[in-house]
Amino acid sequence: MKYKLNKVEIIDPRSQWNRRVKDILVDNGRIRLAKEEDKYDKEIDAQGTYILPALCETYASIGDPGYEYREDIESVSEAALQGGVTAICAIADNQPVTQHKTQIDYLINSTKDKIVEIWPIGAITEQLKGECPTEFLDMHHAGAVAFSDAPHAVKSSGVMMRAIQYASPFGGLIYSIPYDEQLTFDGQINESVLSVTLGLSGIPHLAESLQVYRDLRLLEYTGGKLHFSGITTADAVRQIKEAKTQGLNVTASVYLHHLLLDENAVSDFDTNYKVMPPLRTVKDQKALKKGIADGVIDIVSVQHIPLDTESKRLEFEYAKPGMANLELAFPLALKALGDIEQVATHYAIRVREILNKENPVIEEGAKADFIWVDTQAVYIPTVENRKSKSANSPFFGQELKGKVKAVFNNQAVHFNE
Repeated sequence: MKYKLNKVEIIDPRSQWNRRVKDILVDNGRIRLAKEEDKYDKEIDAQGTYILPALCETYASIGDPGYEYREDIESVSEAALQGGVTAICAIADNQPVTQHKTQIDYLINSTKDKIVEIWPIGAITEQLKGECPTEFLDMHHAGAVAFSDAPHAVKSSGVMMRAIQYASPFGGLIYSIPYDEQLTFDGQINESVLSVTLGLSGIPHLAESLQVYRDLRLLEYTGGKLHFSGITTADAVRQIKEAKTQGLNVTASVYLHHLLLDENAVSDFDTNYKVMPPLRTVKDQKALKKGIADGVIDIVSVQHIPLDTESKRLEFEYAKPGMANLELAFPLALKALGDIEQVATHYAIRVREILNKENPVIEEGAKADFIWVDTQAVYIPTVENRKSKSANSPFFGQELKGKVKAVFNNQAVHFNE
């Protein structure tokens, strides 16, 4: 089908049409400037709205195979469409763990040529135990976009060093989960006056700082590519900034909830605010925002971790950490970054650059992989109307601004209600 979007503003800093209002025709999955003589199947009045490159989520626990009661490929895809995401990087914490070529094949083929694609992340070590390395090269050839033991950090310096070395010859990307689990232990929230006041064990900044320092030194020694997934502290920003100045091939992401919330959110013991790494101080939050502005932090992510009710409706210290915000990706990113062009840069364009994936520009003849959004639309997402199987998000019931009206990709279109 052919779709015509009238008077839509284009957001893509790489495009000659950036910040310009155009009539766009989507014809057989390709973008063209509409002409008067063009015929089309559907005409859309898009005045006052925008199109921008579709978002790419770099950290999602998709639950399939093994944990389909929390999420499955169908539900995570529906949530992604609601949030404006057409590519989901699936961490390896399935059952079985994503650690062989056949499992990479399964995930890729399950969404091949569909409007939402899954890009698997292979495990660094067998069963995510941090001991025996997996077959990186086989998974790379099968289509793995990166390697990580997420949600676990790699404890052994030797194992992490070898992981970077193994991936280096084929340009493989290693995700570092930046916290020392021996220092987090049974910590519940950020270590501070608040943790003492609430009587909850704290997770010190040191847990992140030491892991970032270790992995940067390993990167300096080995070469290769390293990505820090979800930094939270001012010291991590400082270290990564210095590493980039030294020319190390390092990138970093920050999770949107760390930009939107600080440690005070847990004061009422609401387990939906329990995440790992924990919400940090206002000072850290300001450093993260400055890190984005300065180019130290490259990308943003929702860190989609769907959990069943039984895992969250517990006393705070027993509840599992994690939020499921994939279907709220666009409005949360718009709120956190404050500018739609920043959303396009840090949640779409830069992500695909880091992952070395196809990165279509919104221009004449390009593949239509974009989202149509209304930044002025105000709505309240509800648990009852959610797309994900899980409801562990504190943003349900809160007023949000910015709605994804439609998603275009792989010669298909999906209109959100």
